[in-house]
Amino acid sequence: MLRFSLFDFPIVVHWFFWVNIALLGGAVSASSPRAMQALAAWMLAAFVSVLIHELGHAFAMRRFGDRRVGILLYAFGGVARGSRWLSRWEDIWVSAAGPALQLAAGFVFELVWAGRRMDSVFLASFVGSFIHVSYWWALLNLLPIQPLDGGHICRAFLGQGRLRLSLVISLVCAGGLSLFSLQSGALFIALFFGMMAFNNWRELQGQPQVPWMEAR
Repeated sequence: MLRFSLFDFPIVVHWFFWVNIALLGGAVSASSPRAMQALAAWMLAAFVSVLIHELGHAFAMRRFGDRRVGILLYAFGGVARGSRWLSRWEDIWVSAAGPALQLAAGFVFELVWAGRRMDSVFLASFVGSFIHVSYWWALLNLLPIQPLDGGHICRAFLGQGRLRLSLVISLVCAGGLSLFSLQSGALFIALFFGMMAFNNWRELQGQPQVPWMEAR
């Protein structure tokens, strides 16, 4: 595992994070030097963008008084773990802070690099990948699917009294997107949403979440 600290937040990057990022970037079909450069640029861009996303959560937690926040990047994304209980509206703000900072980073990056000539394959791939990840992954995270940020927001907004309703909404959305992706031939995405739907179903049955599907 890669371990380091940034802005006084301890950060751990699990090896499985790199595996999934590489697969999403087309590692299986990358056979030429140009393709390998593009893959390396994609992996770096995804890492930086996801880290910015989690830092958004971490800074929001710190803003609400939590001084012991850690970040873990693994599996299909990451999680910012705090040490104190959050109120309903604090939870909503913390959940929204990650996608918001990620979208802002993508927008600023696009403004800075728009129209610039980039002769380097690595640089051109990094810029394009960073903007793509920052926009689309942030928007994906706002879907009302648990454990995505949108699922956290939906859950907090409805309140604990409507926990089952938030899970049903999440299950329907995740299951529908999984089936749609499967019909479209996007097997990896279908598996991604399918595992979330399965996790939601387990919770509805009173069973614990699958640990590696936790996210924030």
